[in-house]
Parts: sequence; C-alpha cells; structure tokens
Amino acid sequence: MRIRIAARGSLLSRIQVKMVEDKLRNLGIETELIVVKTKADLFQDKPLNSLGKGVFEKEVNEAVINGEADIAVHSMKDMLSDMDEKLVLYGVLPRDSPYDSLVAEKDLFNIESGKVIGTSSIRRRSMISFYRRDLVVKDLRGNIDTRLKKYQSKEYDGIVIAEAAIKRLNSVVRYYKIDPKIITPEANQGIIAIVGRVNEKLKTLFRELNDERTLKEALVERTVVKLLGGGCHSPIGILASMISENEFNVISTYVISDKKKITIEGIYRGDPTTVGEKVVKDMVKVLKHENSSVTT
Repeated sequence: MRIRIAARGSLLSRIQVKMVEDKLRNLGIETELIVVKTKADLFQDKPLNSLGKGVFEKEVNEAVINGEADIAVHSMKDMLSDMDEKLVLYGVLPRDSPYDSLVAEKDLFNIESGKVIGTSSIRRRSMISFYRRDLVVKDLRGNIDTRLKKYQSKEYDGIVIAEAAIKRLNSVVRYYKIDPKIITPEANQGIIAIVGRVNEKLKTLFRELNDERTLKEALVERTVVKLLGGGCHSPIGILASMISENEFNVISTYVISDKKKITIEGIYRGDPTTVGEKVVKDMVKVLKHENSSVTT
C-alpha cells in the first residue's frame, strides 16, 4: 500500500509530514510527498489577514479533493473550523507543546521599552500590546525558519512563535515559554492533523494512529473558535487540557483593546462539544457585561 501525502513545502511542514510517515512506515506502508504551494506561500510580502481565510490549507486540501493525493497533513491551528464537506478528519498525532514563546534575549516583561517584536498574528499582537504598549509590534511573515533568520539577523529584537515549532526544528535559540494566561495559545496549536476524503479503509487505518486525548482537546477548542468566530485573524486564545475522561481545564481569552483583556479559566465536564459550548456561554456572559459586541 502506498499513500500520497499533500502538504506545504516548508521545512516545518516537511518535518511534520515525516512524523506521520514514520508512523505509517511502522505499519509497513510506503508514502509519497506531494508538495503544494498555498496562497500564504505565494504572497509572503502581504499581511496574513489581507489574504482571507484558509490561506495555509485550501490548496493542500484541493489536492486531496482532486485525487492528486490521498491525505493532507496540516498544523491543525491553520485549519478552518468548518472543513470542506468532501473531507473528513482522519486523526491527530499526540499534541506537542501548545504554548507560545518569545524568542529574545529577555522575557516579555523584562525586554526594554521600544524594542521591536515580530508576529503575524492578531491574537499575539493584541495580547503583547495589552501588557506592553511600550513595545513596537511589527508584522512578521515567512516560514518559521525564515522568521528565525530574520530575528538572528537583528531585523527584530524578538519574535513570538509556537514552542512546538522551535522544538520540531531543533532550533538552538534562547526563548521564553509564555504563560497561557498571559498569551493564550491559538486553538489546536501544537497539533498535527491528518485529513482525507470519505474512505472507510483509510479512516480505519488512521484510527490506529489517532491520539484520542489530543483529539478531544482539539474538539473543545474548535467548538469555541467556531461559536465565537475566532481563528488566526482574531484576538481569541483557547487552551483545553484534558484532566480525565470528559473533564477539561480550559483557559480562554478575548482581547477587547490594548487596555482591556478578558481571560477565564475553569474546569468543565462533558463531551468536547458540550464543554466548548459551556466555555463560550461563560465568555459571552463576561463580554456582554463588558459591553463588547459578540455574535454567536
């Protein structure tokens, strides 16, 4: 059996594909990588929020839908909360670190005033500005290895990226893991997802590779994002950590302005969808009390 894998061609994407390939090869399955360029790859000089939704996944998924590949491998945080109806989520690998990190010589609260911090995320930008309005936050595009090179060439005094990316690239850099109550991660950060067409044979195969704990955490977070209208172009952060069967510790954050941020944390019980709905209900209640407009 041979499985064709569609993915972006970045170094990090290739490493993530290899993580899936290694598991498949342990089952005696051969693989072939199909490299796909996405809108995000083609327009690296433009801010992400100007490119629309699904900029890291659309073309990769189309390769699967069109039959050019059997599966797609994604950083799950890049996936839209509503998948194309022609595709299904086959499974996820065990979650790596979900946290954000500041690559810099000093941590967020000790870096000097006026320093330039790079990020392409509205969520990160909003949360940094809430705590440190004296820092200059500038847009940062490019693949993770490119971003690190820009930092090392001193184009930026610090950059905020996912800790999982640093570890997967084996990058030797000084960085500070950021408390999720300070900068709450994006939904599904640190998770690698496998997507394919409706195919019972492949669904059964990937069920063996799926990490159930990670999948449940991912579904809680995706429910919150879907109901609140979040994603990489929004000031929403969400992190669910499974404590036991159908019990989760959840941290959720919504940045209203650089002077007002709502963060709630609690233990919620129920299936992942129910937990996500409860989190949204609590968040909306607080936001309405703060006179913020939220549509669900």
